[in-house]
Amino acid sequence: MSTFELNNNLYINVTPRGAYYAIQDSANDATRNVLIKLLREDETPPLSTEVVEEITGLKGDEAFNFVDRIQSLGLISGQKESESAPEENMEDILPELLGSLSDSEKVLLAEHSGLYLGASGFPHEAAEELAAISANLSEVYQRHKNLLQGNLRFNQHAWGLIDAAGNSEVGFWPLYIGYNQFTLVIHGMPQLNRPGFKHLIWSLMKRYGK
Repeated sequence: MSTFELNNNLYINVTPRGAYYAIQDSANDATRNVLIKLLREDETPPLSTEVVEEITGLKGDEAFNFVDRIQSLGLISGQKESESAPEENMEDILPELLGSLSDSEKVLLAEHSGLYLGASGFPHEAAEELAAISANLSEVYQRHKNLLQGNLRFNQHAWGLIDAAGNSEVGFWPLYIGYNQFTLVIHGMPQLNRPGFKHLIWSLMKRYGK
């Protein structure tokens, strides 16, 4: 007999922390797979037995335990209102979404090739140069990934230019969306715990994640 009693008036929401966990790496991971499934939906699904079992691929208490663990980690939450993925063209909403991710409002989104898709606060020339740098850093990371994550046990994926106090002046944050890789270049203090970050990842996942 199940020890869980579902609140059928809630919807499953991916938190900004959950959105970051979903795209920080391309490695196959059961938790990541659940979050990606949710971010591929057009709207937040209702919290129901059918949905929980479908997104986890598990049955009964095993499925509920899995979802409960993800929630306890702050990767998902229950919310009373359904929420839809951004409907606007991504190009139209990128500047506002990107600007919300730093206290300096200077952020850009670059492709793996070194071209940038959108920017906030950076002039065009600076955005081009930073996007090219992000592509070079991505190649360096891929070459040394096994060493960094294996032998050295460094689990972080971002790179940064830091000052004498250890504060990042510019950070490069890789995003893995489907078979595509992007990089967020953030000047100043990152604010990835904002709803804008989840909406950015949701938009990218809807376009590139399938």
